[in-house]
Amino acid sequence: MYCEEAGIMAKKQAAKRSPRVKKVVNEALRDTGSPRVSNGLSEAIMGFDVGSMGAQLSQVDTLFKNNRWYLISNMRQVLSEVYVEHGLIQTLVNVPVDDAFRGGVMIKSKQLSPEQLEKLNILVERTNLIDSVVAQALKWNRLFGGAGIVVITDQDPSTPLDVDAIGEEDKLEFRACDMWELFWDKQNTEGFNPALQEHEYEYYSYYGIKLHKSRVMKMKGMTAPSFIRPRLRGWGFSVVESLVRSINQYLKSNDLAFEVLDEFKIDVYKIRGLVGTLLSADGTAQIQQRIALANQQKNFQSAITMDAEDDYIQKQLSFSGLAEVQREIRMQIACDMRMPLTKIFGISAAGWNSGEDDIENYNGMIESEIRSKSKYDLLRVLELMCKKEFGYIPDDLAIEFKPLRILSSEQQENVKTAKFNRLMQARTAGLISDYEFRVASNRDDLLGVKLDLETDIIELEDGDMAKGAAPDQEELGASRIDTQEYVTGTTYEKKEAP
Repeated sequence: MYCEEAGIMAKKQAAKRSPRVKKVVNEALRDTGSPRVSNGLSEAIMGFDVGSMGAQLSQVDTLFKNNRWYLISNMRQVLSEVYVEHGLIQTLVNVPVDDAFRGGVMIKSKQLSPEQLEKLNILVERTNLIDSVVAQALKWNRLFGGAGIVVITDQDPSTPLDVDAIGEEDKLEFRACDMWELFWDKQNTEGFNPALQEHEYEYYSYYGIKLHKSRVMKMKGMTAPSFIRPRLRGWGFSVVESLVRSINQYLKSNDLAFEVLDEFKIDVYKIRGLVGTLLSADGTAQIQQRIALANQQKNFQSAITMDAEDDYIQKQLSFSGLAEVQREIRMQIACDMRMPLTKIFGISAAGWNSGEDDIENYNGMIESEIRSKSKYDLLRVLELMCKKEFGYIPDDLAIEFKPLRILSSEQQENVKTAKFNRLMQARTAGLISDYEFRVASNRDDLLGVKLDLETDIIELEDGDMAKGAAPDQEELGASRIDTQEYVTGTTYEKKEAP
């Protein structure tokens, strides 16, 4: 538009000039058909393309061309197939969840006795609750963008779950399912609240069974923006969504490497009179027969018989640059996954990097994305199990995950030694009782054997010093047994020398 206005103004000014000046200006303004070079300051600011506003790097055309404009989270078959067939997808989905629950969890509650806590831990292990239910539901949640844990009881599944009615003899099971196994009737039609961006429903359809929503612990994947959220039908989106581009690069690089390896050696036959032979009626068949015989002889006899004017050479393709490209693609995948190369491809850290920083970043991702988001559902499952086994739900029920960092055997022994020394100091100072000392030793397996929690302290006969009684100050220190009894509160039976 600016060029047209400038041209009109130039023509008006030219009309006011003399005929000779008009002729020169008209020839300058006449379109000669030669390409114009636009490399001025205005082109750099407004763009080098005609009609563009802004430099090329500021345009959104590249973003438009590199978007799919559809969600793989809505393609159940594609996600299911790539999860089964590609180990890279399995690593992305399974490894973070398996690492998050590695070693199990520690259940804590002051309202439960140590025997009840031990019984609950044994029940969790025997039913394989974490691996087959909670962890599996989290894996489906990462893969599909949504999952759930179905609570199965003797009650009518179409009615709300009555937790108070669950007894010791009642049936209580948990089952992990993905979002595609759970449907509600008003999906993508009615019941959508645009203000809350949520669907209002009461029942799921679980393989034709009418299931009340209180019997499903719903898990949502990553939260999408409000513009895309209605297309996900009340669920989140898959972690594979942002990895399509990098995974395609990885697959194409592997396919290219296979093709290069398959065509690494190429046989070239130079046959005299090839063009003339091909023009004949059976020329093609003769050439094919000639090459087939040469290949058979070369494979079995490692020799080739050919005419003196023919020639045979063998060319090899080069692999240079392919390894560097694949390394960069693997780094891109690790960046998108937020996982170190060691976890994905088993590649150790190179150079001066020890790999500890990468593992720390990975552990931080697990803490924020897996563990923190799974505590709520895991606690709800444990609460229902407590209601069934003990008849009540503790108010202070809590869980604690095992440390993600794996210590060597020497480091583990050093940690146990430090814990045991602290316990001994607390016991010696009288801060904890003998029973608490035994419980703490058994819980952390500090001695390698389980201490008996029911053994009582030896009671002394009448006339001897009672437990915890302080000896006379004049005699304090004169007898080692008296000193230990005063400091620790533990009584010892005195034995006479033979």
